[in-house]
Amino acid sequence: MTQRSNISPGLKSGSLLYTAATFHVRRIALIALLQLLLLLPAPFAGQCSAQPLVLKSPSGAVSVQVIKNNQGIFYSVSKNGRTLIQPSLLGLDISGKSLIETASPLKLVKTSDIKDALQLLKNNYTPIRVGYKKYAVHMGQSLIEFAVFDNGCAFRYQLPPGKVHITGEQTRFVLNGDERAWFFERTNSWKLKSYAGLWMQTRSDSLDKISPGGPVQGKPVVLQLADKSYLFITEAALQGYSGMRLRAGGNALSVDFTEEAEGFDVQEPLSSFTPWRVIGLAKNLNELVNHPVIATLNPPPDPELYKERNYIRPGRAVWSWITKDDRYLDPGFEKELITAAAELGFEYTLIDDGWEQKWDHKWPGLKKLIDFGKTKKVGVWVWKDSKFLRDSNYRNAFLDTLQQLGVAGIKIDFMNSEAKALIDFETGFLKAAAKRKLMVNFHGCQTSTGEYRTYPNELTREGIRGMELNIMNEPLPASHNAALPFTRFITGPGDYTPGLFSKKGPTTNAHQLALLYLMESPLQCIAENPLTLLKDPRFTPILPLLRKLPVTWDERVVLPQSRIGELAIIAKRNGRDWYVAAVNGQERAITQTLDLSFIGDLSQYNGTLFNDQDDGFSCADVHPEQRGKTTITLQPSGGMVLYLEAKPGTENGRNLKKHK
Repeated sequence: MTQRSNISPGLKSGSLLYTAATFHVRRIALIALLQLLLLLPAPFAGQCSAQPLVLKSPSGAVSVQVIKNNQGIFYSVSKNGRTLIQPSLLGLDISGKSLIETASPLKLVKTSDIKDALQLLKNNYTPIRVGYKKYAVHMGQSLIEFAVFDNGCAFRYQLPPGKVHITGEQTRFVLNGDERAWFFERTNSWKLKSYAGLWMQTRSDSLDKISPGGPVQGKPVVLQLADKSYLFITEAALQGYSGMRLRAGGNALSVDFTEEAEGFDVQEPLSSFTPWRVIGLAKNLNELVNHPVIATLNPPPDPELYKERNYIRPGRAVWSWITKDDRYLDPGFEKELITAAAELGFEYTLIDDGWEQKWDHKWPGLKKLIDFGKTKKVGVWVWKDSKFLRDSNYRNAFLDTLQQLGVAGIKIDFMNSEAKALIDFETGFLKAAAKRKLMVNFHGCQTSTGEYRTYPNELTREGIRGMELNIMNEPLPASHNAALPFTRFITGPGDYTPGLFSKKGPTTNAHQLALLYLMESPLQCIAENPLTLLKDPRFTPILPLLRKLPVTWDERVVLPQSRIGELAIIAKRNGRDWYVAAVNGQERAITQTLDLSFIGDLSQYNGTLFNDQDDGFSCADVHPEQRGKTTITLQPSGGMVLYLEAKPGTENGRNLKKHK
């Protein structure tokens, strides 16, 4: 019998190896086939009642087969003839009865070719061209809509008109069972409240056994297949519905809801379809990081609600909550922070938890800081516990006051659930904030499902195990940081609050510096006290870099040495400049040679390499002959940033050819 590898919390440098990697390919295929036959209902394994419908992607590379038998409706997903999702059940229960009419034959009613041009704030509004085929499959009066891309697929159920009560969903994702699976873990009830889990890996057939809290996992689950390609499972366009969790069992993941058997009400036309169930495919980590499917499946912004978007301005914020001392929230101290933000060239300051309680006259006090910030060209964000804003009348009155005072945005906290009532709260809050031209940062919430496309005033959200854990006796290991760009961040921006140099846990200064570039957020809230950055001579070498720190990007290229949880090296372009950031997730030093030839003519750039040195930073020029093949050494749990600044007077300084 083959020994199963269950990787427990607390990754070590060698723990990313798993026993399935030593299997012979034919043996894997045989085991997978036997598991499939055992999983499927007997009638399915023996005979089919109808020919399958075959739904193909624009190039034909990805195909979805939909087939019906007397056990229900099943789908499977293949790419280039290789089955990646084995036949898996479809189904949705309304008031305890199945929505799908299994007695009716399958009928393909319509197909359409969709060509979308995504324009997202996190991509500097640079259009991303995406094409897919949309199919509608009818079973009597019920309908399932499929979207099939060349790098994935998705489906959703059409709901009957009026008010319906969802009591369950049978949707399954049946895997081979030997995939390498990345998931997040937290050994308490907060795991699925705030999605603040530590990213780690196991075999896919161990996802139901590895978690002390039970078999339910959060989204996304990211899997590496036998050919080293990737598959992820998540959802898109979550509105008017309960958030999807994934209940593991054997080789399968099944849709699970917070409300469980109690169910929840959905009112059409608020949502005539369920959210999309998404299966993304990527040949490599570069395709995974640049995957467009989640955002594509969200509708574009309402042109009336977002007629004016000038108030939506990405930027960097100073923050004192995570490094707070006796001066925290003192009005004079907050002015010092605003002055420091201006000196760093940052656009915002964030006033966090406690300001309403600490200030005797909160509104006049806030107005004074906002007015002072205007003199320094620094906007003000404020924090608020969501429990005080669940009543829409109070919410609107509070937001009206923020708008009148000139607040730039609000950080809203402690939703602590993805039950339907809280999803409705988030959607309503985004709309109410947009009407008042306020930006939003969600905390204490689930991961993104692409809401930032429909509601571009959502600059970022948490749904991540971020830097605040470093002050809660749960410091983040380097392996977690080296996994995040390829796991949580594929769903959308995350408010990780990077750059906590003074409480960096088991990482290095250059590791913390690199996180400012790897952890994407159009509102990048810097964890370190800005006064420390400006006054401590250790940080003098990196101040010019911080003053230029971009928060949105035009292009991303994952270098091929990257491995989830072990090493993340990503080159990102903002305008004409490139930044190459790396974090070492291992407890040993490593040396890598970076091939940057995809950038183009590197003689058109000035290069500076920032690395670890003692308790500070080294800062060295990179000569032209070194830039094509740059060799770097990363300390154990260390990091680096290579800044390639386009020389003045050059037209472009780079080659925009697609990096494969």
